[in-house]
Amino acid sequence: MRTLRNTTAMVAILAVTGILAGCTTGSAGGAEESAAPTVDKVTIDTTSMSGANEIAKVGGFFDDELAELGIAVEYTLLGTSTQMLEGLASRALDFTDIGYVAVATGAAANVPFDIIGAASSGGGDAILVPTGGATSIEDLAGATVATSKGSSAWALLVRALEDAGMSTDDIELIDLAPDEAQNAFLTGQVDAWALWVGTKSDAVNDTNSEELITGEELGLVPGAIVTRTALAESDPVVIDAFLRARQSAVGWLAEDPEAVAEAIAADRNVEVAVATRFLELSAPMNEAVDEELAETYQSIADLFADLGEISSSPDIAARVNNTFIESIAD
Repeated sequence: MRTLRNTTAMVAILAVTGILAGCTTGSAGGAEESAAPTVDKVTIDTTSMSGANEIAKVGGFFDDELAELGIAVEYTLLGTSTQMLEGLASRALDFTDIGYVAVATGAAANVPFDIIGAASSGGGDAILVPTGGATSIEDLAGATVATSKGSSAWALLVRALEDAGMSTDDIELIDLAPDEAQNAFLTGQVDAWALWVGTKSDAVNDTNSEELITGEELGLVPGAIVTRTALAESDPVVIDAFLRARQSAVGWLAEDPEAVAEAIAADRNVEVAVATRFLELSAPMNEAVDEELAETYQSIADLFADLGEISSSPDIAARVNNTFIESIAD
């Protein structure tokens, strides 16, 4: 689950450093064969265990593609979307995947990034209730609901309430980290829990919980592959190499999912079953952002602006740059 905590603080930090110089637009893309890179190192975030960035890392695809250009690769696990956006803004990070919440908040904060593709299926979010609890979103009126504010699960809750003609004003929203929320759910301190199900333990199961609604039911919203706008403008050959490596990663997963899960498990020091479960919940993608997805990003940004979660609704279409992903498909 990608979490956006302390968004206001992030905007303040960026403003102080002078990075918020205005809304960026998608740069021209597609590398000429003769173009030479102007950088000798890139930093890639691999926070998502099931993401194409992690798979390309453990498969050696980034190292192979970028080594041909004489570029070293540094990997980082930033953990939260706030840190990812700060990394992009400070030029400490070159590539990452962000959820649709961060697309809206990052663009609203004028963080200089281009959306160069769709990153993942976005599956795994759900609202859980105790067995015998609420049977509809409308039943949550006046209920206490735990979630990690700013996360994709929080966004699912906001969207589900909106669809039911409600808002977070109609519930008591408790902002808790996943482990805290699970404890509150199991001890009956909350009436519902909005979460990315990969974060819950086996203690929460079919004997004590039911899914009220899932992201799949409401409509999945894929995450976004993003890069620094300045890098997209100066080094299209690097963007192409990065996306080719991701495409190889997606292909490897399709051909040999067991080998991918084993490689991820070894890299992350987790059981293979855990890596397999994460891959099943949210499949990696390396595709263009089509018009429908861009419109969905925009509608969510509009909703967040209407609710006062962001100061104004940014122009998401201006951030979308499909030329790189299209060029590697040719």
